[in-house]
Amino acid sequence: MATTSVVIIQPPLAQLNGPYPSGAYLSAFFRVLPGVSAVRWIDAGNLLFEEIYSREGLSRLFSLSGDAALSLASRQKGDEAGAETAYQLRRFVSSAGRWVSWIDGIVSILRGGSRELSHAFVRSPEAPRGARMDSFLSGLGSEPGPDDARMLATLALEDIADYIAVAYDSEFSLVRYAESIATSERSFARIEVAIDRPAMRDFYAPALGRMWDSLGTTPAGRADRILFCLSVPFPGCLVGALATARSIRARYGERAVITMGGGYVNTELRNLSDGPLFSYVDALSLDRGYGGYAALLGIDPAFDPFAETSSPAPAVSIPVPALITPRDPGWKRVLECPAEYLAFERRVTESLIPDYSDADFSRYPRLADDPNPMHRLWSDGAWIKAYLAHGCYWHRCSFCDVSLDYIASYRPVRTRRLYEGLRRQAVEKGVPGIHLVDEAAPPRALRDFALANIEASRAKDDAGNRVAVGDDAGLIPFWGNIRFEKSFDRDLADFLSAGGLVAVSGGIEIASPEGFKSVDKGIDLENLVAVCAAFKEAGVLVHAYLIYGYWDEDAQGVIDSAETMRQLFSLGLVDSAFWHKFVLTRHSRAYKEYRAGLRKGLEPIELPGDFADNDLGFKGEGDSSRYTDPLDAALQAWMAGEGLDKPVRKWFPFPMPAPRIGADVIERYVEGYEARRDAERNKAFDPASRYFWAGTKPVPVTDGLVWWYLGEEVRFPADKELSELVARAVSGDECDPAILARLSRAAFKALRRHGLLRIGQSAVIASP
Repeated sequence: MATTSVVIIQPPLAQLNGPYPSGAYLSAFFRVLPGVSAVRWIDAGNLLFEEIYSREGLSRLFSLSGDAALSLASRQKGDEAGAETAYQLRRFVSSAGRWVSWIDGIVSILRGGSRELSHAFVRSPEAPRGARMDSFLSGLGSEPGPDDARMLATLALEDIADYIAVAYDSEFSLVRYAESIATSERSFARIEVAIDRPAMRDFYAPALGRMWDSLGTTPAGRADRILFCLSVPFPGCLVGALATARSIRARYGERAVITMGGGYVNTELRNLSDGPLFSYVDALSLDRGYGGYAALLGIDPAFDPFAETSSPAPAVSIPVPALITPRDPGWKRVLECPAEYLAFERRVTESLIPDYSDADFSRYPRLADDPNPMHRLWSDGAWIKAYLAHGCYWHRCSFCDVSLDYIASYRPVRTRRLYEGLRRQAVEKGVPGIHLVDEAAPPRALRDFALANIEASRAKDDAGNRVAVGDDAGLIPFWGNIRFEKSFDRDLADFLSAGGLVAVSGGIEIASPEGFKSVDKGIDLENLVAVCAAFKEAGVLVHAYLIYGYWDEDAQGVIDSAETMRQLFSLGLVDSAFWHKFVLTRHSRAYKEYRAGLRKGLEPIELPGDFADNDLGFKGEGDSSRYTDPLDAALQAWMAGEGLDKPVRKWFPFPMPAPRIGADVIERYVEGYEARRDAERNKAFDPASRYFWAGTKPVPVTDGLVWWYLGEEVRFPADKELSELVARAVSGDECDPAILARLSRAAFKALRRHGLLRIGQSAVIASP
């Protein structure tokens, strides 16, 4: 009977600092299926990066582009911008030898290279320089040191990318390729041309050829057929995916069955079932893919790869997969989850742990591309990525694709099982950090994840001191996306921080009372302030996503949202933010309601074409473009702690209305939050609640006890008997309710203010 091997490929360039998680999930999925002879996962984005950013790669680049760069420099206009472009082009060509000599060292610095090399790179007059590097060095205000090397090395990569885009391939970018071509592109013909652009032709195609040579004729083991799965999460990965598919077909011919899935496919191409794209790929995989691929492979839908049984599996069984091919009857070009596989897909979603065994994290550069500590998290560190729940438990925001599986089909995972699998891989791979990539991580699942992290990292010796156990990894830091909802009170924020949470990001969207209602966020401004304050008091970084240009937003809405953000930054409630321009999508709630006659002011514009069709135009969308530069300028200043006292209207070079947001509204909401927080911590002991100790171990002093909570010293005056009782009450992470009940109300309240957290009802947060 025919057997199948599977090759999963992440085409360039989803991200640079680590592997995109879709390949890890698909690897784990195919490895639990019967009859799949072998599975291989390849990050071709890293392949392209290494092909260019190496001694051989830069030598080839300058050989291919040097003459054109000098010719372009000679044709620049005599204005300031033209003179600067000409200067940089000539400097690059002149310094080509130095770039070639230093590039491997620059990359090694970003991969954790030696301190000696860092000293040399920031100081040596022989080290190459570009415009971004010059700007950074001139802004330091002091001599550069080795701690500046990673930032300088990151800017070196960006300077090279700028040179490539100007002198060699205008569609090149350090992350993504030809994204401007693929984004919302209605014509496949215009995308197809980009496959033969210089970077794809001269660097990516040869790299793929060598990769196939190294893998042999059967790249994932002995098999009759090879299933290739290409993941396309972003428009900037599409051209690379098509180039990969063409190379696969040229090498493996009809033995290869090529499928393409991912976020871009699920949103932009889900209505596509015919056309020239299918000369490159055989099928599109929609949504999670588990049910569709299982049907393609002939897996019994009753099969449960995660069933726990003490008896041997019955001898009857699941057939060896017989892959349906484009030449077989019943072949489908669009792989959706058949109805009979819905329960199978649900079981897989709940129990699957992403498998990073094929990832070599040492090959990824850790970029230091921004001094903002929150922004740095995305690129500074590889992070093992996973989600606590598939989909979004709110799924009501009017701008969002709420009708699609990745939002609408909410399914939490088995938290303890996921944590244990991620921790094991974090230790094995030497990447002690987890990025939760949920649309919005559920508060309870986050709490359980933090609890598992605490329990795995702590034990006590005979003296009662906490010690790391097992893998010696200690508490693994993690971060992820949330909704700013009221569940995240101060107790939960402190507990998550104690459990390893270092940062959260979440959508504020239109930061005004009217804006929240317009997009149906399910939160209000007072609620938002309370959640941000709770996390900031707990030492957790906060990032906000924002939208402008919403179809019914006017200048008043823009200025109100900007004023709210100014006050949030001024009071230290957010660390970073990003403004996105609103895009109307076919699968959004707003468009669905328009179709039902419920959005009278919305006038979508259908664009002709034969390809991507999710993004729609709408009447008046161009009017908001004038806000882009002022909003970005204000945000960049606020993130740097600058311009916070500047009236928000002065960021706009054209008249804007006065904000309706009072100058002290956020401050008053903070005061309200503090009053509610204190009232909660002044409540009497509740025997039905579960309490957790987040402070250090109390130790005796002459007049009582001393410990540290959130980095601050706490002194507890008490007599010997009360001190002993307090010490016993908080001797474990989870506090003994019988001992807490014996404390005086004053002592209990003091503990609640300084490390004793109420983390829910005792029956609710039991370990899963």
